[in-house]
Amino acid sequence: MKKNLRSLMTGSFAVAAAAFAIIACQKGDVQHNETTALKVYLTDHPADYDQVLVNITTVEAKIDTGKATCKDDRHGRRPEAFDHHGDDHRSRKDAFGFWQTLSFKPGSYDLLTLRNGVDTLLATGTVTGTIRKIRMGVSSVTVVKNGVSYPVVMAPDLQNFIYVHVHSKELDKSADSSKVWVDFDVSRSIVEQNGQFYLRPVLKPFNDRHFGGLEGSVTPADARVVVTAYGSTDTATAIPDKRGNYCIRGLDGGNYKLVFDANNGYIDTTINNVAVTAGRKTRIAPVVLKK
Repeated sequence: MKKNLRSLMTGSFAVAAAAFAIIACQKGDVQHNETTALKVYLTDHPADYDQVLVNITTVEAKIDTGKATCKDDRHGRRPEAFDHHGDDHRSRKDAFGFWQTLSFKPGSYDLLTLRNGVDTLLATGTVTGTIRKIRMGVSSVTVVKNGVSYPVVMAPDLQNFIYVHVHSKELDKSADSSKVWVDFDVSRSIVEQNGQFYLRPVLKPFNDRHFGGLEGSVTPADARVVVTAYGSTDTATAIPDKRGNYCIRGLDGGNYKLVFDANNGYIDTTINNVAVTAGRKTRIAPVVLKK
Protein backbone atom coordinates (compact mmCIF):
# COMPACT_ATOMS: atom_id res chain seq x y z
CA MET A 1 0.00 0.00 0.00
CA LYS A 2 2.97 2.26 -0.44
CA LYS A 3 2.42 5.51 -2.23
CA ASN A 4 3.91 8.98 -2.25
CA LEU A 5 2.08 12.16 -1.37
CA ARG A 6 1.90 13.26 -4.99
CA SER A 7 -0.16 10.19 -5.87
CA LEU A 8 -2.47 11.04 -2.99
CA MET A 9 -3.41 14.28 -4.71
CA THR A 10 -5.17 12.55 -7.58
CA GLY A 11 -8.55 10.87 -7.28
CA SER A 12 -9.39 9.31 -3.96
CA PHE A 13 -6.06 9.67 -2.11
CA ALA A 14 -7.09 10.88 1.33
CA VAL A 15 -10.43 11.85 2.70
CA ALA A 16 -10.33 15.34 4.10
CA ALA A 17 -13.46 16.46 5.84
CA ALA A 18 -15.21 19.77 5.88
CA ALA A 19 -18.44 20.16 7.80
CA PHE A 20 -21.41 22.34 8.43
CA ALA A 21 -22.87 21.95 11.92
CA ILE A 22 -26.52 22.96 11.58
CA ILE A 23 -28.12 23.87 14.90
CA ALA A 24 -31.91 24.14 14.72
CA CYS A 25 -33.56 25.24 17.99
CA GLN A 26 -36.97 23.63 18.24
CA LYS A 27 -39.53 21.93 20.50
CA GLY A 28 -39.60 18.26 19.58
CA ASP A 29 -39.38 17.18 15.97
CA VAL A 30 -39.63 19.83 13.26
CA GLN A 31 -43.20 20.19 11.98
CA HIS A 32 -44.39 21.97 8.88
CA ASN A 33 -45.56 24.97 10.95
CA GLU A 34 -42.77 25.18 13.54
CA THR A 35 -40.26 28.02 13.60
CA THR A 36 -36.60 27.11 13.97
CA ALA A 37 -33.49 29.15 14.77
CA LEU A 38 -30.81 27.87 12.41
CA LYS A 39 -27.02 28.21 12.76
CA VAL A 40 -24.55 26.84 10.23
CA TYR A 41 -20.95 26.16 11.26
CA LEU A 42 -18.02 25.32 8.99
CA THR A 43 -15.21 22.94 9.95
CA ASP A 44 -12.63 20.72 8.24
CA HIS A 45 -10.07 17.96 8.66
CA PRO A 46 -6.54 18.13 7.20
CA ALA A 47 -5.76 17.57 3.52
CA ASP A 48 -2.55 17.41 1.51
CA TYR A 49 -2.80 20.92 0.06
CA ASP A 50 -1.33 24.16 1.32
CA GLN A 51 -4.80 25.77 1.13
CA VAL A 52 -8.28 25.05 -0.19
CA LEU A 53 -10.03 28.42 -0.65
CA VAL A 54 -13.79 28.43 -1.21
CA ASN A 55 -15.31 31.84 -1.98
CA ILE A 56 -18.85 31.60 -0.58
CA THR A 57 -21.42 34.19 -1.69
CA THR A 58 -24.68 32.86 -0.21
CA VAL A 59 -25.93 30.22 2.22
CA GLU A 60 -29.53 29.01 1.90
CA ALA A 61 -31.80 26.40 3.46
CA LYS A 62 -34.38 24.35 1.52
CA ILE A 63 -37.59 24.34 3.60
CA ASP A 64 -40.42 21.85 3.17
CA THR A 65 -43.74 23.11 4.59
CA GLY A 66 -46.04 20.39 3.27
CA LYS A 67 -48.17 18.55 5.84
CA ALA A 68 -47.97 15.32 3.83
CA THR A 69 -44.19 15.35 3.48
CA CYS A 70 -42.77 17.11 6.55
CA LYS A 71 -41.97 13.80 8.30
CA ASP A 72 -41.26 11.68 5.21
CA ASP A 73 -37.48 11.26 4.93
CA ARG A 74 -37.89 9.80 1.46
CA HIS A 75 -39.11 13.18 0.29
CA GLY A 76 -36.12 14.98 -1.14
CA ARG A 77 -33.90 11.89 -1.16
CA ARG A 78 -35.00 9.30 -3.71
CA PRO A 79 -35.40 9.81 -7.49
CA GLU A 80 -39.04 8.69 -7.52
CA ALA A 81 -39.97 11.24 -4.86
CA PHE A 82 -41.15 14.75 -5.68
CA ASP A 83 -37.68 16.18 -5.07
CA HIS A 84 -36.09 15.29 -8.38
CA HIS A 85 -35.20 17.21 -11.51
CA GLY A 86 -35.98 20.91 -11.35
CA ASP A 87 -36.17 21.41 -7.59
CA ASP A 88 -32.70 22.94 -7.30
CA HIS A 89 -32.93 25.79 -9.77
CA ARG A 90 -32.34 29.32 -8.54
CA SER A 91 -35.98 30.35 -8.14
CA ARG A 92 -37.26 30.92 -4.61
CA LYS A 93 -40.05 28.40 -5.30
CA ASP A 94 -39.04 24.96 -6.58
CA ALA A 95 -40.78 21.65 -7.26
CA PHE A 96 -41.55 21.62 -3.54
CA GLY A 97 -40.83 23.98 -0.67
CA PHE A 98 -38.67 27.06 -1.02
CA TRP A 99 -35.10 28.30 -0.55
CA GLN A 100 -34.55 30.71 2.33
CA THR A 101 -31.44 32.89 2.43
CA LEU A 102 -29.50 32.77 5.70
CA SER A 103 -27.48 35.62 7.19
CA PHE A 104 -23.71 35.19 6.89
CA LYS A 105 -20.51 37.03 6.04
CA PRO A 106 -19.51 36.43 2.40
CA GLY A 107 -15.85 35.77 1.76
CA SER A 108 -13.10 33.27 1.08
CA TYR A 109 -12.92 30.38 3.56
CA ASP A 110 -9.75 28.29 3.80
CA LEU A 111 -11.01 24.83 4.69
CA LEU A 112 -7.59 23.73 5.87
CA THR A 113 -7.55 26.23 8.74
CA LEU A 114 -10.50 24.37 10.28
CA ARG A 115 -8.97 21.10 11.47
CA ASN A 116 -9.61 18.39 14.06
CA GLY A 117 -12.90 19.67 15.43
CA VAL A 118 -12.29 23.41 14.97
CA ASP A 119 -15.27 25.20 13.42
CA THR A 120 -16.54 28.68 12.62
CA LEU A 121 -20.05 30.08 12.58
CA LEU A 122 -20.96 30.42 8.93
CA ALA A 123 -24.64 31.42 8.80
CA THR A 124 -27.76 31.98 10.90
CA GLY A 125 -31.46 32.35 10.26
CA THR A 126 -34.97 31.61 11.47
CA VAL A 127 -36.91 29.12 9.36
CA THR A 128 -40.36 27.54 9.54
CA GLY A 129 -40.72 23.98 8.30
CA THR A 130 -38.60 20.88 7.75
CA ILE A 131 -34.98 21.48 6.69
CA ARG A 132 -34.30 19.38 3.58
CA LYS A 133 -31.08 20.83 2.19
CA ILE A 134 -28.39 23.44 2.71
CA ARG A 135 -26.70 25.01 -0.27
CA MET A 136 -23.80 27.39 -0.62
CA GLY A 137 -23.38 29.75 -3.53
CA VAL A 138 -19.75 29.49 -4.61
CA SER A 139 -18.14 32.01 -6.97
CA SER A 140 -14.71 30.33 -7.07
CA VAL A 141 -12.57 27.56 -5.59
CA THR A 142 -8.76 27.71 -5.47
CA VAL A 143 -6.25 25.15 -4.31
CA VAL A 144 -2.68 26.01 -3.33
CA LYS A 145 -0.22 23.17 -3.87
CA ASN A 146 3.50 23.48 -3.19
CA GLY A 147 3.08 27.25 -3.04
CA VAL A 148 1.34 27.52 -6.43
CA SER A 149 -2.33 28.55 -6.77
CA TYR A 150 -4.62 26.68 -9.16
CA PRO A 151 -8.24 27.52 -10.07
CA VAL A 152 -10.74 24.70 -9.59
CA VAL A 153 -13.35 24.21 -12.31
CA MET A 154 -16.86 23.43 -11.03
CA ALA A 155 -19.06 20.96 -12.92
CA PRO A 156 -21.47 22.92 -15.19
CA ASP A 157 -24.59 21.24 -13.76
CA LEU A 158 -23.78 22.58 -10.28
CA GLN A 159 -24.56 26.14 -11.42
CA ASN A 160 -22.05 27.39 -8.83
CA PHE A 161 -23.86 25.76 -5.91
CA ILE A 162 -22.76 23.08 -3.44
CA TYR A 163 -25.67 21.10 -1.98
CA VAL A 164 -26.10 19.14 1.26
CA HIS A 165 -29.12 16.87 1.84
CA VAL A 166 -30.38 16.53 5.42
CA HIS A 167 -31.92 13.30 6.77
CA SER A 168 -33.56 12.72 10.17
CA LYS A 169 -30.92 10.13 11.22
CA GLU A 170 -28.24 12.69 10.54
CA LEU A 171 -29.82 15.18 12.96
CA ASP A 172 -28.79 15.15 16.62
CA LYS A 173 -32.09 16.14 18.21
CA SER A 174 -32.68 17.37 21.74
CA ALA A 175 -35.46 19.28 23.44
CA ASP A 176 -34.40 22.63 22.02
CA SER A 177 -31.93 21.97 19.22
CA SER A 178 -30.93 19.81 16.27
CA LYS A 179 -27.39 19.51 14.95
CA VAL A 180 -25.87 17.99 11.83
CA TRP A 181 -22.30 17.96 10.55
CA VAL A 182 -21.58 17.50 6.86
CA ASP A 183 -18.35 15.80 5.86
CA PHE A 184 -16.82 17.56 2.81
CA ASP A 185 -14.55 14.97 1.24
CA VAL A 186 -11.96 17.29 -0.29
CA SER A 187 -9.79 14.55 -1.78
CA ARG A 188 -12.66 13.00 -3.71
CA SER A 189 -14.30 16.35 -4.42
CA ILE A 190 -11.23 17.91 -6.02
CA VAL A 191 -9.64 15.85 -8.78
CA GLU A 192 -6.47 16.74 -10.70
CA GLN A 193 -6.22 15.76 -14.37
CA ASN A 194 -3.38 16.92 -16.60
CA GLY A 195 -2.59 19.89 -14.38
CA GLN A 196 -6.21 21.07 -14.14
CA PHE A 197 -8.32 20.75 -10.98
CA TYR A 198 -12.03 19.91 -11.10
CA LEU A 199 -14.72 20.06 -8.40
CA ARG A 200 -17.44 17.46 -7.94
CA PRO A 201 -18.52 17.78 -4.27
CA VAL A 202 -18.79 14.60 -2.18
CA LEU A 203 -20.60 15.32 1.07
CA LYS A 204 -21.76 13.13 3.97
CA PRO A 205 -24.04 14.40 6.77
CA PHE A 206 -23.58 12.95 10.25
CA ASN A 207 -23.72 13.71 13.96
CA ASP A 208 -21.74 12.48 16.94
CA ARG A 209 -24.76 10.85 18.63
CA HIS A 210 -25.68 8.49 15.79
CA PHE A 211 -22.20 8.06 14.29
CA GLY A 212 -18.83 7.15 15.75
CA GLY A 213 -15.25 8.31 15.43
CA LEU A 214 -11.59 7.45 15.89
CA GLU A 215 -8.77 9.52 17.35
CA GLY A 216 -5.16 9.03 18.32
CA SER A 217 -1.60 9.98 17.44
CA VAL A 218 1.13 8.69 15.14
CA THR A 219 4.81 9.68 15.05
CA PRO A 220 7.36 10.66 13.85
CA ALA A 221 6.17 13.65 11.83
CA ASP A 222 8.81 12.90 9.18
CA ALA A 223 6.81 9.81 8.18
CA ARG A 224 4.09 12.09 6.73
CA VAL A 225 1.42 9.51 7.46
CA VAL A 226 -2.02 9.17 5.92
CA VAL A 227 -4.46 7.40 8.26
CA THR A 228 -7.35 5.51 6.64
CA ALA A 229 -10.21 3.62 8.29
CA TYR A 230 -11.71 0.87 6.12
CA GLY A 231 -15.13 -0.54 7.10
CA SER A 232 -17.65 -2.77 5.36
CA THR A 233 -19.79 0.20 4.31
CA ASP A 234 -17.65 3.22 5.10
CA THR A 235 -14.15 4.54 4.43
CA ALA A 236 -12.59 7.75 5.73
CA THR A 237 -9.10 9.19 5.95
CA ALA A 238 -7.25 11.87 7.91
CA ILE A 239 -3.84 13.50 7.67
CA PRO A 240 -2.35 14.02 11.17
CA ASP A 241 -1.37 17.49 12.32
CA LYS A 242 2.23 18.52 13.06
CA ARG A 243 2.12 16.83 16.46
CA GLY A 244 0.83 13.60 14.94
CA ASN A 245 -2.73 13.88 16.23
CA TYR A 246 -5.55 12.69 13.98
CA CYS A 247 -9.33 12.49 14.26
CA ILE A 248 -11.87 10.76 12.02
CA ARG A 249 -15.57 11.48 12.60
CA GLY A 250 -18.87 10.49 11.05
CA LEU A 251 -18.23 6.74 10.81
CA ASP A 252 -20.98 4.14 10.70
CA GLY A 253 -20.83 1.71 13.61
CA GLY A 254 -18.87 -1.52 13.02
CA ASN A 255 -15.38 -2.98 12.79
CA TYR A 256 -12.66 -1.15 10.87
CA LYS A 257 -9.16 -1.78 9.59
CA LEU A 258 -6.99 1.22 10.45
CA VAL A 259 -4.07 1.70 8.07
CA PHE A 260 -1.14 4.05 8.72
CA ASP A 261 0.34 4.65 5.27
CA ALA A 262 3.88 6.03 5.76
CA ASN A 263 6.37 7.79 3.52
CA ASN A 264 10.10 8.64 3.59
CA GLY A 265 11.16 5.06 4.20
CA TYR A 266 8.97 4.36 7.23
CA ILE A 267 7.07 1.07 7.42
CA ASP A 268 3.29 1.01 7.05
CA THR A 269 1.31 -0.23 10.04
CA THR A 270 -2.18 -1.78 10.18
CA ILE A 271 -4.50 -2.27 13.16
CA ASN A 272 -7.33 -4.74 12.53
CA ASN A 273 -10.74 -5.12 14.16
CA VAL A 274 -11.04 -1.60 15.53
CA ALA A 275 -14.57 -1.29 16.95
CA VAL A 276 -16.46 1.92 16.21
CA THR A 277 -19.61 2.58 18.23
CA ALA A 278 -22.23 5.21 17.54
CA GLY A 279 -22.14 8.02 20.05
CA ARG A 280 -18.48 7.81 21.02
CA LYS A 281 -14.92 8.28 19.78
CA THR A 282 -12.67 5.25 20.01
CA ARG A 283 -9.23 6.21 21.34
CA ILE A 284 -6.37 4.41 19.58
CA ALA A 285 -3.10 3.80 21.41
CA PRO A 286 -0.20 5.94 20.13
CA VAL A 287 1.53 4.51 17.07
CA VAL A 288 5.29 4.95 16.55
CA LEU A 289 6.47 4.04 13.07
CA LYS A 290 9.88 2.57 12.33
CA LYS A 291 12.09 2.31 9.28
